[in-house]
Amino acid sequence: MLGLSWTDEPANEPANEHEKHELIRRIVSDRLITPHFQPIVDLHQGGVLAWEVLSRGPAASPPPNKLFLAAERAGLLYQLESVCRNAALGAIARLPPLLRSRLFFINVSPNLIAGAGPTKDSMQAEMARLGLDQRNVVIEITERESIADYAAFERQMRTYVEQGFKIALDDIGTGHSGLVTLVTCAPHFLKLDLTLSREIHRHAYKQNLVKSLVAFAASAGAALIAEGVETWEELATLSRLGVRYAQGFLFGRPATAPSAPTDETRRELRRTVRQFDYRETDLNETLAPLVMRCATINEREKRGEDVDRIFRHEPSLDHLIIVRAEQPVGLITRQHYYTRTGGPVAYHLFQWKAAEELAHAAPLIVEQSINVRAAAKLAMDREPDQIYDPVVVTDGDGRLVGTVTIRQLLMRSTALEVQSAQGSSPLTGLPGNRSIERWILEALTQEDACVIYADLDRFKEYNDCYGFLRGDEMIRCLARVMTAALAALWPDEGAGTACEAKLGHIGGDDFVIVSPRACDPAQLQELCAEFDLQKLALFEPADIERGHFRAVDRRGQEVSVPLVTLSVAVVPGASVQSADHPGALAQLASSLKRKVKEQSAATGKSSFLFERRRLLRQS
Repeated sequence: MLGLSWTDEPANEPANEHEKHELIRRIVSDRLITPHFQPIVDLHQGGVLAWEVLSRGPAASPPPNKLFLAAERAGLLYQLESVCRNAALGAIARLPPLLRSRLFFINVSPNLIAGAGPTKDSMQAEMARLGLDQRNVVIEITERESIADYAAFERQMRTYVEQGFKIALDDIGTGHSGLVTLVTCAPHFLKLDLTLSREIHRHAYKQNLVKSLVAFAASAGAALIAEGVETWEELATLSRLGVRYAQGFLFGRPATAPSAPTDETRRELRRTVRQFDYRETDLNETLAPLVMRCATINEREKRGEDVDRIFRHEPSLDHLIIVRAEQPVGLITRQHYYTRTGGPVAYHLFQWKAAEELAHAAPLIVEQSINVRAAAKLAMDREPDQIYDPVVVTDGDGRLVGTVTIRQLLMRSTALEVQSAQGSSPLTGLPGNRSIERWILEALTQEDACVIYADLDRFKEYNDCYGFLRGDEMIRCLARVMTAALAALWPDEGAGTACEAKLGHIGGDDFVIVSPRACDPAQLQELCAEFDLQKLALFEPADIERGHFRAVDRRGQEVSVPLVTLSVAVVPGASVQSADHPGALAQLASSLKRKVKEQSAATGKSSFLFERRRLLRQS
């Protein structure tokens, strides 16, 4: 019933069908399957959401698609998948309690699910024998072929969900994973096919498709997982589009034991993702002021009787954090503990369990530098039975700082939402003129401050030609590109620090960035190139091929207009310091922008210039 994937191409594949059949019979009879675990990473937390359990056969095994096809021809498909499934479940059962209580994805052939006979209950029986909880298993539907009986498949999917299993649909965007299957199994997780993730930062069409899938997943209550992520450029683009979970060699190759991303990978992940969730607006109040110290216990030293004694001794204590080397690894809430130990027999048994066996193994853990509103969104996206659990907060090195209650988080988030709505652009959600003026006033007193003015060239003609709805999307596109560029323009000075640059929307197609530090010219070039790439999705193919579009000028005559470009005027520290008022600084930048626009018109590409002049302060 369950078939798992091989991850490496074999060195010596059997030469003919007879040899393949013999190999399959040997794999089945001798159970020659070795389970491997590959992490699925939560991009917001940097931790592991789950592990997909993959399988490797003997060295001479053909690729998985050929092996399963040969097994089907030999009449051994169910037997082969049964060996894979049981090997995976056995490997999970041998893990330590804290790991065993996490999520594990196991691939499934849908036609075997829908089939009759002994396939129906064998997985449940094996899990019961091994003492595994069905709530920790995600059945991943992998469609190697179209489903023959959708009605039977749908009935069995409902049964699995009722029994506590979660459902994932693999390879969204390709193959047989179509709308009918999506509707039929109503999955908890959607896995983007690796062909969509691969080099997504270079393909505007892929980005638009993924953006639509992100919106669909959110409305359907499903989590989206990007497969095959191998580069930081791919990850940054996926994160910007709203993808929260990812899997691929960037985070770790399949291994015989579950592993997590390295510390170096986690630091780079924080740096890459922080730009999209840690600095949403100028009202970027972090979680730090809300954090309260919390009670902790060591994972190895405490048992259920110790947990019970602590809760009884301190009636007001709501939760405990399990720590290992100063880092949080589990959460025990009073309600969760006494719900599980409600009866006399259960209470007696739980007294002897290790503390880690009583904990939520994967609590929400965030850095104290995260934006309050971003933290609130993560908290409300949790499973229903964990939605009121406190949020665990760490420093930039992963050490426990304390916890924040959901009441605190929601009250402060609501207050910030009200403040933000009063001063933000309705089109982009970015801070408006009032905030920008305050930032610039602060910049006038900072020695190394940098102010960047950016707007679009030939935007009016574009708006007239393509319509205001497409024009609004062009402005939102620019807002996304500039938001994504903040962290690259001002790299973090150290682990746990966040970029202090702020992005505002003056109105129309005019934007301003204010930073207390100088920016990197090479990254400005990247910003311009990225906009030139992203904008193509908003032009008709014929206009892109010609390099211009048709518009009507002020005299009512139709003219050819080059594609929209971005002009960026950079006013660095010395020039900022020479101004005594935000208006004077804007005037300086305005004259520079005229020169930038001439340069953009000459090259046909977005461009930037640095201001080298200084204003004379009036006494």
